[in-house]
Amino acid sequence: MKLSIRSIYVTIYLLLAAVMFVLIHFWGVHLVSNSLIAERKAALYEEASSLSKRYFFNVKSINQFDDQTESSLRERLSSLQTMSHARYFLVDSTGRISVDSTARNSLEGQNFNDLNPTFLDNDTYIGHLNSSYLPQESLSIIYPLSEDYDMNGYLVIMTPLKTLRANARQLTKDYHICFVVFFLILLFTLFGLYCLTVHPLRQLSLTIREYSRGHYSTKIKHLPLREYDSLSTAVHNLASSGKNAGDYQKDFVANVSHDFRSPLTNIRGYIGAILDGTIPPEIQEKYLKIILRETDRLTKLTEQLLEMNRYENNGIILNYSTFDINEVIRNAASSFEKHCTEKKISIHLIFNTPSLYVDADRDKISQVIQNLIDNAVKFSSPDSSIEIQTTVQKDKIFVTVSDHGIGIPEESLPHIWDRFYKTDVSRGKDKTGSGLGLAITKEIIDAHREYIHATSILGSGTDFSFSLRHHSSGI
Repeated sequence: MKLSIRSIYVTIYLLLAAVMFVLIHFWGVHLVSNSLIAERKAALYEEASSLSKRYFFNVKSINQFDDQTESSLRERLSSLQTMSHARYFLVDSTGRISVDSTARNSLEGQNFNDLNPTFLDNDTYIGHLNSSYLPQESLSIIYPLSEDYDMNGYLVIMTPLKTLRANARQLTKDYHICFVVFFLILLFTLFGLYCLTVHPLRQLSLTIREYSRGHYSTKIKHLPLREYDSLSTAVHNLASSGKNAGDYQKDFVANVSHDFRSPLTNIRGYIGAILDGTIPPEIQEKYLKIILRETDRLTKLTEQLLEMNRYENNGIILNYSTFDINEVIRNAASSFEKHCTEKKISIHLIFNTPSLYVDADRDKISQVIQNLIDNAVKFSSPDSSIEIQTTVQKDKIFVTVSDHGIGIPEESLPHIWDRFYKTDVSRGKDKTGSGLGLAITKEIIDAHREYIHATSILGSGTDFSFSLRHHSSGI
């Protein structure tokens, strides 16, 4: 089962909460406790050093205290215990406790070596001693008292760890409060992120689903983040492309069906009429020629469809060479001599120089010129002329094919490069065209990364002009 983003957010949130709780409740207590113990140890060691300098620096031996000195020390240590909540011991060099700051359950006269033989060998001791009068676990500072390199005894300061650990737990409780506040903030943050990320994705997903059902009129609501807005724009453009592709597919089927149906109907009708004797043998040749023209028309249409399909799948592969564009135009114009004679149309070639060399694919450019001249011949009025001109502008050569025919309506000019497109005024004139010639022409010029343009005045004619790269060394 695939996870949703919402379930991932919830899982991550719960995992973070659990991990943070465990860290604070267990490891946090340990860290805080160790920190408090370290601070307390440093403070007690500093206090022991201060007491040593103030009271014990001139004492040769702890056992040499007189009663007055001992009583005075006991009183001072008892006062310090009240203030610092620590117990003070004055120990001689043998480990015997001479002064205990606590009068009740006093350990005076006992020996620390009996409680723990290694106790006095440390400067710090954490643990418990074998005595019912001492806390079970304590922090002890063992400060040696010496004078002139003679060991006189020890000052031992002992504080229970129970208090420190209680303070650590109290601090951890405060951390727990911060933890709860933090995760409430995190909860609202994740909820906000969910609303900013997941909810728009869900809306976008529903819109895409509508698009997949063909409901292209569905609008995408404004999304809060720039990236999502870009994504919604891309989805909308993709849907528009899908709609256009669907419309194109419908138009394609309709146009191909129409263009195939007409010649097939003629072929079937004439063949049927010949077979059943409706057309007598003496005039059958005329209709057989019509059938031949219709089959040529179907062949041309099929070849153009295959060519367009090849361009879509593989692109146009160009074979560049340097050639004389004027020569190509002359050859193309001569191939239309018969058609022009039938319609009483003259073709005028306007060249500033006899030869003009370009860098392009000769066969493809020849096809472009053939298509444009064929288009001009179809839509030219009888007793009119077609002009084909070449001009040089900087590093470009422009080829212009002009006719004086029916022209193209202004609103139709942007669509003449579309496949199967025919203007209303051309439908009566063009009985054999497939509507693919100009589309193929545009594909070829675009593949050369050149420019083609059409201008027209309805009823006065049309000019087609395209550019090619000038090969200056060939002039």
